[in-house]
Amino acid sequence: MEVLRDKRFRALVLGQAVNGIGSWCALIAIWGYASDRFNATPWQVAILGLTWTVPGALLGPFAGIPTDRWDPRRVLMTADALAALCAIAMAFTDTYWSLVVWSTAQGFVKSFAAPAFGALAPRVVPDEQLPQANALLSTAMQLSIAFGPLLGAGAISASGARGAFLVDAATYLIAIIVVFPLTLSPKVGTADPGTAWAEAQQGWRAVIERPVVVRLFVAAAGVYLLWGSGVTLEPLYVKHVLHRTPETFALLQTAFGVMMVAMGLVITRVGDRATKTWIVALAAGLSGVCAIGYLSTPNVVIAFASIAMWGMITPWFTTPMRTLLQRETPMEVHGRVFALDETLRSWSMAIATGTAGIAFSNIGYRWSGVLYGSMPIIGAVCIATGIARRRSAASHDPWAGPATENGPAAAAEVNSAG
Repeated sequence: MEVLRDKRFRALVLGQAVNGIGSWCALIAIWGYASDRFNATPWQVAILGLTWTVPGALLGPFAGIPTDRWDPRRVLMTADALAALCAIAMAFTDTYWSLVVWSTAQGFVKSFAAPAFGALAPRVVPDEQLPQANALLSTAMQLSIAFGPLLGAGAISASGARGAFLVDAATYLIAIIVVFPLTLSPKVGTADPGTAWAEAQQGWRAVIERPVVVRLFVAAAGVYLLWGSGVTLEPLYVKHVLHRTPETFALLQTAFGVMMVAMGLVITRVGDRATKTWIVALAAGLSGVCAIGYLSTPNVVIAFASIAMWGMITPWFTTPMRTLLQRETPMEVHGRVFALDETLRSWSMAIATGTAGIAFSNIGYRWSGVLYGSMPIIGAVCIATGIARRRSAASHDPWAGPATENGPAAAAEVNSAG
């Protein structure tokens, strides 16, 4: 693969894999710390889940302004350094609420890192290599889901939650080391001068004025709501429905992650052929179907099979969506566009994390799974309907150009094919 010939990009992929594994290690430690050491209630577990999502919801597109004003490399390095300090602080916390405070601080730092990471690939590789680069970076991050819970369980078993937090801090330092030598290509445009508010508005316009991007955000909203519900539902589901230990929870997450990694490697070969809006919508809908199968059964074998299938579907949503957002919006606003994506993720996950415990208590695990699993399905149906109407309208207009969903590049492909 051409993109892997650059040793700096190979180092970046490796560094992100290690960093992601550390973050999942810390997440397992946070949940374990809360439930075992502090005897946290379901509500307190939900609050901890919100600490990584609420900051992004509050910052909105403002979190992407540093990336667009300066560059994603510097923002990533600064954010990773601060996140490492937060992880060290959590390692030495001795109360539940101090754990909440430092986890929230790390959530704020991650809110700036996420748009910087989203804007990085187009500045490192040429456009024709972008799908493969995003697939490899996504697969690297997906390794965290496969091996992060196992590393977290091992670190907790060996030295308690403190060891897991220190591992997380070390992985942030590794991420800084691999990002430091990167040379970024210049942006095509420059951020408009003005106030932060004006720059945030420019980010909003970059999204709402592009129908393809709006459709992507609709698909993402349902998926993010589903992911947010899992933060609360999955630990409760494993404990109260499957009647299994936290180790089983870690193994379920590992099954999900392993299948994500395997399918992510397949997508690196598919490349541009997977970079379509309808693929993002289809993957979103199928992820909802798999989640319903997973959260609606008391059978451990079916649970493992369902979450494995869910893992297979997820890369077909995450990787094409990232590439489409990078290609459909101007490079000079990538930071704010990905900050808005993070805002959508944060609000959706915060809402779902906060309400999932209520749903679990009042309508049970089966209907809770159906409720949250149906959300990405509804989003996929809405997108499919919109695409069908657009194509139908174009087919009845003799002066209309090709009914493409993915911008000028896709239209050029249709024209050249004709």
